[in-house]
Amino acid sequence: MSIQYSGLFVVAVVAFAAPVVARIVPRRLVPPVVLEVLIGFAVGPQGLGLVSATGGVYVLYLLGFGFLLFLAGQEVEVERFRGPTFRLAGASFAVSVAVAFPVAALLRLISSGADLTLLALALTASTLGVIVPVLRDAGEIDTDFGQLVVMAGSVGEFGALILLTILFSAQPEPTYVQVLYVVALAAAAILGAIGLRRVWQSRWLRRLLLATDQSTAQLRVRGGFVVLLAFAGLAHKFGVDTLLGAFVGGIVLRVADRDDRPTQARYQGKLHAIGYGFLVPVFFIVTGVKFDLKSLFASPSSLALLPALIAALLVARAAPALLYRRRTGSRPAVAAGLLQATTLTFPVVVAEVGRSLGLMTEATAAALVGAAVVSVLLFPAAAAALRPWTRRPDTVTGTPSPG
Repeated sequence: MSIQYSGLFVVAVVAFAAPVVARIVPRRLVPPVVLEVLIGFAVGPQGLGLVSATGGVYVLYLLGFGFLLFLAGQEVEVERFRGPTFRLAGASFAVSVAVAFPVAALLRLISSGADLTLLALALTASTLGVIVPVLRDAGEIDTDFGQLVVMAGSVGEFGALILLTILFSAQPEPTYVQVLYVVALAAAAILGAIGLRRVWQSRWLRRLLLATDQSTAQLRVRGGFVVLLAFAGLAHKFGVDTLLGAFVGGIVLRVADRDDRPTQARYQGKLHAIGYGFLVPVFFIVTGVKFDLKSLFASPSSLALLPALIAALLVARAAPALLYRRRTGSRPAVAAGLLQATTLTFPVVVAEVGRSLGLMTEATAAALVGAAVVSVLLFPAAAAALRPWTRRPDTVTGTPSPG
């Protein structure tokens, strides 16, 4: 495997520069991930030609892809899956799925280069890995609004991945077997979370983890990687998408390692440093590097499909967030819709699956990925313009302010 030292250096410079530039933008309307994708395209083969998605750069891209979903899984509060937040997010996703099919049928009138069901599924997902950094940077990750959007993103990403796995697996097994595989992965996650929690919080391991917390062993961090790779490998073994396994691994680790130890915050900080400080930016930058602009402009129909897909994402994924109005208010509901319509990882996966199975042309795949990139460029910035999303307590009276 060849190693592009110059390419890796450029990726590192872009990863460093993007957050700096993002802070210069007035009101911080442009999240760093948006700039990472945009600058990635600029330094890629169809721009300055400084970086190509091969060798070590591509390996880091794959690691960043998996670690992004792993960290996203850790943001999910499992107990909310039983409450009103889950029901509201689930209703929104169900509406998205119902709306996506007639919208996809209209899109195929513009360009017929994709299977109807596959195209519809591409419109239903959110990208939690983009949503979470935006909410975290805005200080909203732990608010009621933030948790509602995280849950909506979780249901969108999780549900879409499950449907894609069941309906469009590359494995030759029939659909009912794929359903059994997903059920088996869910059962393994439940058993793994219960068993790992008992082991992780046992006295001897607690003492060992505490003893190695500041040493070169970093046992707790290594254990997190074991969980990530175990569930990614288990998902692959079951014929399920490994991205779904990485996401499930993050949820399992959150359940297993949720306690009040003084090292807990420090442990999360270490994982965030590895992810958001190293691997995740590489994923977003290389996503821009990989974008195929030539295929997009190769056909008039694919070029016309791009704005249609952007509008379709708003109709299928943002509009159902109007269900949140009674709980959040109108403006936060619109912001939530824009955030849950932000999608990147799933359209990339759908494009790869569609091409590999012969269900999507190169031009349509380029338009789909292009629309996803535009959603990351525009939707979070538009949502940020609608801040504040959460009513802040008045510093004098203690009552909610109207902001």
